[in-house]
Amino acid sequence: MFVIFFFVSRQIRRKKIIREYRRFNDKFTCDYRPFVSVIIPVFNEEVVIRRTIKSILKSNYPLIEILVVDDGSTDSTASIIRKEFAKYRKVHFIRKRNGGKSSALNVGIDYAIGDIIVTIDADTVFKKSTISHLVKQFSDPRVAAVAGNCKVGNICNPLTIWQHIEYVTSNNLDKRAFEEMNAIAVVPGSNSAWRKSVIKKVGYFEDDTLAEDTDLTIRILNAGYKIIYDHRAVSYEEVPENLKDFLKQRFRWSFGILQAIWKNRKQIRNSKTKVLKYFAIPSILYNYLLFLTMPFVDIMFIWALIHGAVGI
Repeated sequence: MFVIFFFVSRQIRRKKIIREYRRFNDKFTCDYRPFVSVIIPVFNEEVVIRRTIKSILKSNYPLIEILVVDDGSTDSTASIIRKEFAKYRKVHFIRKRNGGKSSALNVGIDYAIGDIIVTIDADTVFKKSTISHLVKQFSDPRVAAVAGNCKVGNICNPLTIWQHIEYVTSNNLDKRAFEEMNAIAVVPGSNSAWRKSVIKKVGYFEDDTLAEDTDLTIRILNAGYKIIYDHRAVSYEEVPENLKDFLKQRFRWSFGILQAIWKNRKQIRNSKTKVLKYFAIPSILYNYLLFLTMPFVDIMFIWALIHGAVGI
């Protein structure tokens, strides 16, 4: 925690200096405004897809196209998009056979005409300024990906409140500290931006893990690019409201991230990016292996309360 707080304070000071520099020099420099392709992969999202697309249409960033990639939905998702958004020239609907989220994202990337790819989940809502903040970071040619600030949009019970606290802590501490070391190893696909040329260079999203965004992030870090976190790029997403869905989601995340690390183990071991090998990956392993072992620790604690101390 002391290490985390040290790098958080450094990141905050550095960002403040950069903001002041840019504010002073705005009148002497041209805005960096590349064309942006927003990709929304969908599968049976008839309940939430309207508000997601509407939130992107309200964006204050003008140079965008919205690619809604339907991964073989069997509900009325396709008809809703065609009926309600056909009049918007920015919205393009692409339908494909079911092949998973990674394949939907890759189809969108191949269709995209933008230099910057923004990904958003179908149950996520962007603020008006989110895309603008994500894109600004790419004025640095070394930046290959930007992680946004994900917040909980359905705070309604103790479980969602706990997740809200977790999200705030993760974004305001972990992401800030890891950015300072260029060690962000998980760029969330629900609120992220990527340089399209780098995605193609390292090999697109792949479907052999449950955490395609982490897999791509590790490959980008290993290639020597920078990954940034921008706390102003805010989004609101739906989180599980009951314990069963919560545990299912966390198992998928944990298992997927461990899969991504195992898949890239040789590249990580031989990587010239020392911070990836000696800090980013060990930190992920610590966090997720700790999460997986917590149930056993809880069982031992309860057993000790009932039967006395547990000898090891």
